[in-house]
Amino acid sequence: MDEIGHILREARENKGLSLEEAQGKTRINVRYLTALENGQYSALPTPVHVRGFLRNYARFLGLDPQPLLTRYAAGQGQDAPPPMAETREITPDNPLVERQDQPFFDPVNMEVNGKSGYGVGSGGSGGMLQIVIIVALVIALALIANRFIPILFGRGEEGNAVEEVSAAVRDMVAEVTGATPTPSTTPTPAPTGESSITVNGTEQPIVNTGRNNPGGAATPTATRPPLPATMEEVRLKLDVLERTWMEVTVDSSVVFSGIAKANDTYEWTAQQEAKIVVGNAIGVFATVNDVALGRLGGRGESHEEVWRTTQ
Repeated sequence: MDEIGHILREARENKGLSLEEAQGKTRINVRYLTALENGQYSALPTPVHVRGFLRNYARFLGLDPQPLLTRYAAGQGQDAPPPMAETREITPDNPLVERQDQPFFDPVNMEVNGKSGYGVGSGGSGGMLQIVIIVALVIALALIANRFIPILFGRGEEGNAVEEVSAAVRDMVAEVTGATPTPSTTPTPAPTGESSITVNGTEQPIVNTGRNNPGGAATPTATRPPLPATMEEVRLKLDVLERTWMEVTVDSSVVFSGIAKANDTYEWTAQQEAKIVVGNAIGVFATVNDVALGRLGGRGESHEEVWRTTQ
């Protein structure tokens, strides 16, 4: 019996494995394993296959393949192979890749058809996944901006920001998919020139907010009723009609700062001065000393107003 084959067979039997079990682990045909253990190297297709099968089989059995390869080369009248053997191209006629670092479980007798299964059918799904990720990121950024930008800058234009982002997303998706973008169906905000509003069950006129706000643009609405000529105190009542950012300062102390929700009502009394800053002026209906001043401005307008006593 060939010395190499004897070493292989003894190692396999010590592991308690049959040739069929070794074939299942190494994926080397049992006919080739038998030829290796019997030293019948001519039964293998080529010397390259002999070296490849011998290396894999030896590693599977826990043996160092280099001494066995050296003995095989000496028996064939060849020089011992270097530690890093050459790498052959995988082709249908030569499926063996001779690598020094090849693990024993690599299939050396597999059929290679030159095609790879990676990425098959994945082009379309990968592109759609990228679109979904981009859209999700844009929506997340829009929501963050919608929540925090009005608070930071006292602006009530979050609705416009969301609409602009939504339009950008629609255009982007249409460009990628080739579809015709659908126009926005967001209703146009109602004009700011309403004539009246019902507060606490009583119909009140919507009045001009230019008084006490010389730097702001006046809303083209009805004239605001005058306040009393003498005010020993400022009794401020705010009815929130639409969601808005709002900050109220009474006698130099900030008594409210944040988002006011629709249907909320706030009341304060100032001995010297009451000041309000809003991001959506149409959403706040102000009453001072029982005089209904009306909404503080138009939709989406930032507005600041101050009322002082006459002491």
